[in-house]
Amino acid sequence: MKLSQKIYELRKTNKLSQEQLAEKVGVSRQSISKWESGETLPELERLVALSQVFNVSTDYMLLSKDVDELTIRTECLEKEQNEVREKRLLLQIKNIRILSSVFVYVIAFAIFILIYLQFQSGLMEFAVILLIATAIVIQINLRISKKYLNELIYSIKGKSKITGGTES
Repeated sequence: MKLSQKIYELRKTNKLSQEQLAEKVGVSRQSISKWESGETLPELERLVALSQVFNVSTDYMLLSKDVDELTIRTECLEKEQNEVREKRLLLQIKNIRILSSVFVYVIAFAIFILIYLQFQSGLMEFAVILLIATAIVIQINLRISKKYLNELIYSIKGKSKITGGTES
């Protein structure tokens, strides 16, 4: 496969427009178009930038080895699988946050009922309990978000999780 074809296929695989790729590489859209049509070749520094954007080696970009469609399809499927994994994790985060919030509010309501039955208290006590419950819910949701979003970020980047300056 020629360099021009590789640039085109990799751009399509990464779901980038010519404009988006041009912006990432620091050239005009017309340059991308000329590279893809084979009219011109990218300069060395632009070739390095392309390989970084596409997450492939410069050897891959330059060598004339034919890459079969299976490799390109595999890369596409891996990207789609990562997107599905990310969406599933975000949905899990949302569900955990909702359930933990409901749990705290149910406990708060139970405490209010208990206080009401014992002391015949009123609206003021209920408001105080509700405010305390809300503060607890906010704290829980912040911790959940931090934990799972860190997981999501590190799984996307493929790096080990780092917390508080130490690897875990």
